[in-house]
Amino acid sequence: IHFGIMGSAGGIANHVNINPLIIHDVAKRFPNMKIIVPHFGCGYIFETLNLCWACPNVYIDTSGSNQWMRWMPYEVNLEMLFRKYRETIGPERILFGTDSSYFPRGYAKSYFDEQFKAMINVGYSDDEIERVVYGNIDDLLNGR
Repeated sequence: IHFGIMGSAGGIANHVNINPLIIHDVAKRFPNMKIIVPHFGCGYIFETLNLCWACPNVYIDTSGSNQWMRWMPYEVNLEMLFRKYRETIGPERILFGTDSSYFPRGYAKSYFDEQFKAMINVGYSDDEIERVVYGNIDDLLNGR
């Protein structure tokens, strides 16, 4: 389910369904339904962290260029995001994403490189990185 601002400057920044907390009641009512919020919540960090904390069936992915960080009223970077989400929900519900169809594909490879570096800098273990990069989505898709 896509949440957050959409597009570049001039895109959609205000809509009733743009805040991830809109799915709180659905996630609570259907605890076996797995929900993935993309792009770290795309500008709704506080709300997404609260949603994930309250609903163990909600996952986040790290996809995209994460350009939305430029429009935040406070400093946000990948290291902060990886740290905060790990502290709040653990690495088990963080899913690596690219917003691209295949690797290696120019700009998409840089997304992986930036995210990998951020996880290393924050102190993720090799096991945690493996979980984020492929283990978690493998478990999710295979019902584990």
